Amino acid sequence: MLTVDFERLALRPGMTVLDAGCGQGRHSLELLRRGCHALALDLSLADLKYTRFLLSSIHREEASSGPEGDETSPPHGTAGATPPGHPTAPDAPFPPPFLVLRGNAQTLPFRTASFDRVLCSEVLEHVDDPRRAAAELARVLKPGGVLAASVPTPATEWLYRFSSDDYFNTPGGHVRIFSMGGLRNLLSGQGLEVMDLHFEHAFHSIYWWVRCVFGLHAENHPAIRHCKKILTHVMFSPALSQAERCANWVFPKSMVLYARRV
Repeated sequence: MLTVDFERLALRPGMTVLDAGCGQGRHSLELLRRGCHALALDLSLADLKYTRFLLSSIHREEASSGPEGDETSPPHGTAGATPPGHPTAPDAPFPPPFLVLRGNAQTLPFRTASFDRVLCSEVLEHVDDPRRAAAELARVLKPGGVLAASVPTPATEWLYRFSSDDYFNTPGGHVRIFSMGGLRNLLSGQGLEVMDLHFEHAFHSIYWWVRCVFGLHAENHPAIRHCKKILTHVMFSPALSQAERCANWVFPKSMVLYARRV
């Protein structure tokens, strides 16, 4: 399940992309599939372990599908390229095109202008100082690079807040609600030019409302389990996916802004 629309990022193979707040690596995985070099960063060790397993698996799969199954073949998108400091011996294995790192979006351990693209999906609503986080994300983005930032829509957040006392009181959960204008101003204040906007995950709006009603942490409740099964079917059903795209104009779960560093 992807929140960011990768077609709007104008990605090219070999680009270096930061996935800040990668969670379990869903966007980082798509970056590898598109031939980019992914740096997956998060605070959760459990999520990072899963992300490393996921990205390592896809890397091994792509490497083994190279010419004649040669596992030392360069990964997709790096053919013919020699990374800096890489040994030149023809039989030397290429390093994996990803790095999984524990870190905080409010204090990124990278040099200024390090990344061609930056993703920050469903993160800013969790951080203590979103202005500082936005400043860091803008700092590490190269001039002309694009940042994709997504947050929950204010309508759904207020609905969940009134439906469950736990929604905003769970450790590690959401600590603020963004309006569309608030997110746009947050990015513009860091020298980023907002270019595009779209909405996603309408059916997840219903799923999370059901969770708030029947118990935010009661994942084994029959109603919650049934809704989760429906979400899984949506991912593999063109008809249901199209229905959700239409519903995104009515009750979306997430809004995604795209901004360029000028």
